[in-house]
Amino acid sequence: MMPHAAHLQEIAISRPLPGIYNPPANDSSVAHWKINGYRASVQIWTVEEWANLSVRPNEAQYYPCGVWCVLKMD
Repeated sequence: MMPHAAHLQEIAISRPLPGIYNPPANDSSVAHWKINGYRASVQIWTVEEWANLSVRPNEAQYYPCGVWCVLKMD
């Protein structure tokens, strides 16, 4: 079930102030690879997972397919 636009706006507005997010080292929802020789990682959350996070990365973006994503260059 897709959330209503008002709910998504509420989630987006409730994002934390700028800062650096470092996902837990053993997080199974993180994919790692290299881009032009530099280590990179992407983490993806469903809207429900995002709503339950105690700390939300400020650089994450919501995508219309129903997920929040963050790309990090290590």
